[in-house]
Amino acid sequence: MIQAKRKRIVLFLPHRANPEEGVRVSADLLPLELLQIATFPVHAGYEVVLVDAMVHDDYLERLMELCDGALLLASSCILGFQVSHGAEVARAVRARFPSLPIVWGGWFPSVVPELYLREGIADAVGLGQGEITFWELVQAIDNGTPLEDVAGLALWRDGKTHYTAHRAVVGFESFPRVPWELLDFELYVDRQNNPGRAKIRHKLPLPHELRESKVQVRGFSFFSSYGCPEPCTFCCSPLVTGRRWKAIPGKQLAEEIFALHDRYKFNVLRTQDANFGVAEKRSNEWCDALIEAKAPFWWNGTYEIETIARYKEESCDRLRDSKCHLIVLGAEAGSQAQQAEIKKKIDLDHNLEFALRRIYERDIQTGTTWIIGYPGESKESMLDTIRLAAQMKERFPGSASDIFPFRAIPGSEEFEKALAYGYQPPTTLEGWGSCLEYKYAYDDIGLPLDVLTAWKRYGATATFYDGYVREGSGLVRNALRKISGWRLRNGVYTLPLEQKAFDLYVRFTRQTEADKIRLDRTSGVTPNPSA
Repeated sequence: MIQAKRKRIVLFLPHRANPEEGVRVSADLLPLELLQIATFPVHAGYEVVLVDAMVHDDYLERLMELCDGALLLASSCILGFQVSHGAEVARAVRARFPSLPIVWGGWFPSVVPELYLREGIADAVGLGQGEITFWELVQAIDNGTPLEDVAGLALWRDGKTHYTAHRAVVGFESFPRVPWELLDFELYVDRQNNPGRAKIRHKLPLPHELRESKVQVRGFSFFSSYGCPEPCTFCCSPLVTGRRWKAIPGKQLAEEIFALHDRYKFNVLRTQDANFGVAEKRSNEWCDALIEAKAPFWWNGTYEIETIARYKEESCDRLRDSKCHLIVLGAEAGSQAQQAEIKKKIDLDHNLEFALRRIYERDIQTGTTWIIGYPGESKESMLDTIRLAAQMKERFPGSASDIFPFRAIPGSEEFEKALAYGYQPPTTLEGWGSCLEYKYAYDDIGLPLDVLTAWKRYGATATFYDGYVREGSGLVRNALRKISGWRLRNGVYTLPLEQKAFDLYVRFTRQTEADKIRLDRTSGVTPNPSA
């Protein structure tokens, strides 16, 4: 009996950064969003093929071959270069296969679906959580039934965006297993260890032990939860997820991760959650399972500052004993008034340093993020943020305290405020694809010149300070570290003599340019602010 040919679904992940500008993202960022939506179709017997521009240099040729005769092409993106690159590739596929259905999902298309629908590079856009929506969409396309019957979609009808019924957020127990067999993990391992000369973005610092050894880095990433209960006004998550948080229970999570570890032998796990540590009990269950198994890998995750501040001491001990090497924390504003404006409401006087110190004293790196330039934010508030970020950098050397300029993310409360203040957002996908390029320049949000100057000088001083700390002791290094530390502590960046002295020291000791770059480029935490 001749078996019917399985229908092919092609999944494509665009570049997260522009390689033509010598930039790539860290290759431990796996295409999790595509693996998640593949769960139902693979389980039902469809042929699902994954193409990731990060590791498939011939991605366009692959797509043209795979899309010939395919059932559909699906893609996903977040704000940044993925937007413009994904649109470019979708246009090329559309020109070659005009009748092939193309569907989009992800954070950015979820909040501005009309851009994709109006241009004709999407026949449908999935809104928010995509697993069940995508599966019902696949069945509708395969069976020729109306897409209007599928909940959770945006469609283009009669020259405007039409939204189908709302789809509620559900837990991970509602999905079949993730089809990890679609992933060629060794391609990502190779990119992690052979990045070439490209500047790597969104790279988290490695565990100290791994950084100091010659062991091959095998970084793996995983979604263990969806959504976030926080109401932060600069983020689109409250709109997209309705502040719902659905997570895999701690014990079950450990079982799934151990099975993946047996298969892929990774030594660092990056949990790609918006907010990993919401529930202390879940965090403890996860840590206890790792401790019992003698923690066969290091791991990192995102926690809220107020969450860490309220955790019991034993819970923080569990983080250390389970080989957690880094916790990413969002502080986001350095004045109490601005904390209230963005609905973050961190107690800066009591809980900020308390939470950071609890983690740091357990030999876990802290990665703290800050934002300046919110709509209507005063210059004094921005300078308060720079001062507080600098103080935390000085008190916790080697841990990141990174400041980003505000960028108006569609679907967030701050986006609407920015519009009220005169912000003119991009009108094309190409424009949205470049709006997250951070540069020390007077930008469309209008940061005051003295704020920009302080921000730039803080960044240079913080880099030198970390470099001196990481490179060990010595009379010269200790002296330069103390000067940089004094600058951070007091917010004084004039006459950067220690940086000039460092250049002279490099020349005097005849260190190579590679040594200088190695010292200058400390490992900071630069998570994607649009996620």
